Amino acid sequence: MIAGAVFAFYGVIGTLVAGLDAFMSIYPTQTEFTPAEGSRPISSTLKIDGHEVTLPCTVTDIQRMGYTTDYDYFSGNIKMWPIEYENGLYPTPNFQVYIDDSYGYENDDHVSGDDQVAAVRIENDSKIKFEFDDLKFNMSRDALIETYGPPAYENGNYTQGYFLYYEGENDTIYRFHFDSLYTLVGIMYGTSDFMENAMRWMYY
Repeated sequence: MIAGAVFAFYGVIGTLVAGLDAFMSIYPTQTEFTPAEGSRPISSTLKIDGHEVTLPCTVTDIQRMGYTTDYDYFSGNIKMWPIEYENGLYPTPNFQVYIDDSYGYENDDHVSGDDQVAAVRIENDSKIKFEFDDLKFNMSRDALIETYGPPAYENGNYTQGYFLYYEGENDTIYRFHFDSLYTLVGIMYGTSDFMENAMRWMYY
């Protein structure tokens, strides 16, 4: 009877471990960015509302392009929007500006204009205009690969979406986000150090 109880106990533990493994497989991690053979860097520059964004830069540098922010830090970033809008509430066009992790900010902290920007991110539902060669939101994954060749790295799943990574100039990385239908829904551009760290968790 005792042996049966022990067997049942380990059976439950085994089921829990298997379930945890299955759950974690939905959120795979990546610990090293190793460009795939055949991938080539992208030499184009991202423009947001006609303004060229180059990294590294500061929050103030982006403000000088005609944007403003409430400086509220949440989930690694602050929201920025065109200065002609009074606030960044939906449906104001906006984009996310990620602050270098070294500052150690926590949610609801206020950042400084002198802080280094580690990445910028735009999504198709943020209503902000962008220019990047002939890319358009809702274009297919295959069309993007046809334009830029094989990615340096890729990961993703049906739940979180699919991501293609390409090296950029000046030690930067581009991340293109596709939904479950393999259509482009987001672009993220950041320093290599920041993006390699962000790659460990796809939802970042």
